Amino acid sequence: TVLIADEPTTGLDAFQADKVVEQLTEIAHSKDAMVMMCIHQPRSAIYDKLDDILLMAPGGHVCFLGGAKEAVGYFAKLGYKCPENYNPAEFLVDLVSVDTTSERSEKESWKKIKMLYRVWLKESRNKFLPSAAAQPGAVEGSKGKGKNTVAHKARRRGRRVGLFSQFSQLVKRAFTQTRREGYIHLTRAVGTTVLALAFGSCHFKLGLGQKGIKRRGAVMMQVCINSAMMATIKTLNSFPKERTVVRKELSKTRKDGSKLYGIGPYFVSKLLIEAPIDAFFPVLFGSIVGPLSGLNGKMRLPFLGTLALQGISASAVGMSVGALAPNTETALAIGPIVMVLSIMLGDSGGMFAEVPDFLKPAARFSLIKWGFDGCMGSEFTGLDFTCDDLGEMMPKEQASGSKVSLRNRKYEKEVAERVCIRSGAKVLESMNLGKDCVKTAALMQTKLISMNLLITFLLLQFSSNAPLQFSNLDEPPICYPSERRESILIT
Repeated sequence: TVLIADEPTTGLDAFQADKVVEQLTEIAHSKDAMVMMCIHQPRSAIYDKLDDILLMAPGGHVCFLGGAKEAVGYFAKLGYKCPENYNPAEFLVDLVSVDTTSERSEKESWKKIKMLYRVWLKESRNKFLPSAAAQPGAVEGSKGKGKNTVAHKARRRGRRVGLFSQFSQLVKRAFTQTRREGYIHLTRAVGTTVLALAFGSCHFKLGLGQKGIKRRGAVMMQVCINSAMMATIKTLNSFPKERTVVRKELSKTRKDGSKLYGIGPYFVSKLLIEAPIDAFFPVLFGSIVGPLSGLNGKMRLPFLGTLALQGISASAVGMSVGALAPNTETALAIGPIVMVLSIMLGDSGGMFAEVPDFLKPAARFSLIKWGFDGCMGSEFTGLDFTCDDLGEMMPKEQASGSKVSLRNRKYEKEVAERVCIRSGAKVLESMNLGKDCVKTAALMQTKLISMNLLITFLLLQFSSNAPLQFSNLDEPPICYPSERRESILIT
């Protein structure tokens, strides 16, 4: 358990501040937790409760990290002795503060801070990366190589871990993050269920008449749009923030140039954990809408499979847009534009509207198109339709006699034979969809997913190579004297 408290004593009197720190100390010791606290000018009673401190000078320069009771002795060896009956915390803060009363005192303060930082940098290397002489059982050399075995192992500690180790740790982190968002996923599942019930009620038990053809096509289009929009918006809202964190983590390098992890292991672990979630919600929606609307039960699995690919494809589009946009707000502005264009090009088969010929090549990049084609193929394959409701779809004529009425009935019968669509195969044929349209749609959805994931990967790779300020944690640059930041104590 890790508890991070940012200035928990600010605004409190000395007594109440001491009680707050006492409670934090009790949590750390009784719960076996790591409590990190940023605090300014604590009283001596608070300092006595601290286990370890991090003394940081302006510019992010670490001048000490270790036991609170060791700090005063450490600086005494450097010639900075804490006066008797003096608050150690105030002494340490004053030691790394910048005196701006005069130009000379300011320069002296920066000179002292630079010296303390350099000394601690050397001291920390000896402390946290021991030499061979300090190691028990150290061997002076190895046969035929003349290398110190322990020192060689110490140097190896700074190397980047293997790809499998990176991947396993990143999978654990992604799984933990997903588990922490369990309430969000539960809320989303409830919302999806309610929306599916409402949707199924509006299109309850579609018949097999001629009206049912258009209505089933409308249901397929709306299901595709709903599944894609929900997955895209969710990714647009979360991925830009995650990308910023990943970029900061990837900017952290050691002296050997190694990074905490690579883009590849991060990307694969993210997909492994999140792709099933992206596929689950469209499948849940389709599982409820299908029985309520009376959709083709024999092709239910291909229908749900198409929706699963639709959810993953929409999430991949959201990731590519999120990787391109500088922040969440920009991503949420670009994403709907991409989705609207995808919807406009989605009905390239002409079920509801014709897509101009010069735009049909662009329709190949529409995730709505391939989702719609796959759903149409799943729905209409193997279905047979009747012409019982054809008369309701034809304009009514006023009958002036039995001969006119008979002629009308004969006319309707002829029209029924010529116009009536009796099989789902005819519907698919009219949309230029072949027998393998479900497989074709699945293949194109997979290609769209791969294309967007590749774009995202390349954008992440490019952004991770861009320099960030203070990217090297071992030797942060000395800041200019004009920068002023308060010193902090962390426990």
